[in-house]
Amino acid sequence: MPQHKEDFSFPRRLEQEIKLWLKEGIILPEQKERILARYKALKKADEKAGPGRLITTISILGSILIGVGIILFIASNWSAIPQWGRLAIIFSSMIASYGFGFYLRYEAQNYPKVGASLILLGSLIFGAAIFLIAQIYHISVHYPNGPLLWGLFVLPLAYLVRYKSLISVAILVLLTWLGMEASFWITGSGYREPFTMVFLFCMAGITLWGVGVMHRGWESLRIISSPYILIGSLVTFFAGYLLTFNLYALGLKSDALLIFYLGMAAIFLIAVVLRCLPADKEQGWFIEPLGLLILMVLVLYLSLTPLKITSTNEGGLRLFFNILFALEIVGIIILGFIRRYSIYVNIGLVFFALDVVTRYFDFFWQLLPRSLFFILGGLLLLFGGILLERKRRKILASFNIEEAG
Repeated sequence: MPQHKEDFSFPRRLEQEIKLWLKEGIILPEQKERILARYKALKKADEKAGPGRLITTISILGSILIGVGIILFIASNWSAIPQWGRLAIIFSSMIASYGFGFYLRYEAQNYPKVGASLILLGSLIFGAAIFLIAQIYHISVHYPNGPLLWGLFVLPLAYLVRYKSLISVAILVLLTWLGMEASFWITGSGYREPFTMVFLFCMAGITLWGVGVMHRGWESLRIISSPYILIGSLVTFFAGYLLTFNLYALGLKSDALLIFYLGMAAIFLIAVVLRCLPADKEQGWFIEPLGLLILMVLVLYLSLTPLKITSTNEGGLRLFFNILFALEIVGIIILGFIRRYSIYVNIGLVFFALDVVTRYFDFFWQLLPRSLFFILGGLLLLFGGILLERKRRKILASFNIEEAG
């Protein structure tokens, strides 16, 4: 059953739209009253008990605090608690969290949001249990296996119950594993080791983004597509932002990470192929997968090709990465407006602002008078806004549709 998602501006926009629907004959007056009555009831429930999203947020925060409290209790009384007592606390709290969570969510169905947060708590306790049990029995293992086991356990559960919070936990844990595992393969790089992973995480972000786009193309998986897209796009843009600096002079390529590059490229390619399979596709669906495919091929090429940095090409490489990052920003903003994905527009604007401030103190400081740079940039944006608004007005006029203010 679809859940009501809180949008504080929605009731106001709905009233404006309903007036136009009546004017255009889309709905009848009695339908208007029924629609408004429904959202007035939802608004009254929000005013008396709080919005559903607020309840979800509070429940999740409560689950996290309980999980942290259990871990701190065990840690602070470590020496005083026998081994069987530690195991009893870990397993009893995990089983209780899962048990009560599934009961409230699926059996009683009277507190579904609290039940979902308890299932999340059980997954957090499971992750902590992996490390605590290893410490209890002094198990000496390859330590990145801990987050890998945690993520691989949570991911199937997240698909089973279709929880975006669990998907997010699994993705973040597996990204942590990726960094920890890769650090073993590039040991010896010294201070350059973190920079060697820039291309790695850029490809990881593109892969997650592509997997999210694939999920969005399938009706049964669409509900859990947003964590992949959000986390993937943020990782991709942050890695792209780092590449706008002179990091490649430190040596970003690492042959030791070839297996990771090829593995993520294979996962991404499978996701793109699966995105092409559904017969019911919206118009222009291929633009996003195609853009991600081009970006993946480019990053893969740069990852496998040695960048020979010289005094003559250093400036050109830096300019190339800055132009590439600017194109990514423009692309995601345009895509956000075309597909009406506000999250894309917001991500683009955030990184646009970050890039402008960075370049102000970095790249364009010596090239242009600072005031002229901002004036020209502002004029270009205003001119672009005029063109977009004119185009939008013509499109609406061709359909004989009046837009709400």
